[in-house]
Amino acid sequence: MARKANIAREEIHQACWDLLEQNHFPNIPRIAEYFLNKDGRHASNTTLLNAISEWEETYKEYQQHQLKELSDALQPAFNHFSREITQTLGTLLDEKQVDLEQQQALKENATHQGYLSLSNELCETQNALESVTEEKQQLEMKLQSLITKQQALEQRNEDLVAQNKVIEAQSKQAQKERDELTLNLSQKSVDLAKLDNKITSLVEENTQLKEQLKKQSAESERQDRNQLEKLTRQMEEFALSIAQIQLKDRDQ
Repeated sequence: MARKANIAREEIHQACWDLLEQNHFPNIPRIAEYFLNKDGRHASNTTLLNAISEWEETYKEYQQHQLKELSDALQPAFNHFSREITQTLGTLLDEKQVDLEQQQALKENATHQGYLSLSNELCETQNALESVTEEKQQLEMKLQSLITKQQALEQRNEDLVAQNKVIEAQSKQAQKERDELTLNLSQKSVDLAKLDNKITSLVEENTQLKEQLKKQSAESERQDRNQLEKLTRQMEEFALSIAQIQLKDRDQ
C-alpha cells in the first residue's frame, strides 16, 4: 500500500530527468507511478503539476544552453571549413530539430494526457465531493433527528424525574402522616389502657365504698335502734319512777 509522505520538489525534478533519459517525457501519471514503484510514496496532483512546470522551465533553459554550447563549439569550424561544417551543422541541426520536435510532441502529448488526467480526476473528485456532500447532508439530517430524539428523551427523563420527585415527596409525607397516626394510635392505646385501668380501679373503689356505706348504714341503724331502745327503757324507767312517786304520795 502506498504510504503518505512529502515528496520534495527537487526529487520530482530528478524524476523528470530520469524519465527523460528513458525517452519518456514527464507528466503527472508517470511521475506518480515513478515514486509509487520507487518507494511507495505519493503526492497531490497540484504538487506534481507545480514541480513539473518548474522542471519544464529548467529544461527549456537546458536546451537553450545546449544549443548555445553547440554553436560556440562549431563556430571555429565554420571559420575554417565553411562548406563541410555548414553541411555537417545543417545535418546536426536537422537531427536536433527532429529530436526537439519529437520531444516537443512528447511533451505536448504528455501535457495533454496530464490535463486529461487532471480533468478526469477533477470530474471524479467533483463526483466524489457531491457524493460526500450528499452523504454529509443525510448524516446531518440523521444527526439532527437523533439530537431531536435525544432532546425529547432528555425532556421526558426530566419530566419523569420531576414526577418521581413529587411522588417521592408525597410518599414521604404519607409515610410521615402514617408514622404520626401510628404514634398517636399507640399513645391513644396507652391512654385507653390507662383509662380502662382507672375505670376498673374506680369501679372497685365504688364497690368498696358501697360496701362500706352499707356496713355503715347497718351499723348506724343498729346503733340507732340500740339508742332508741335505751331511751325507751330510760323513759319507761322514768315513767315507772314517777308512777311510784305518785303512788307514794297518795298513800301518805
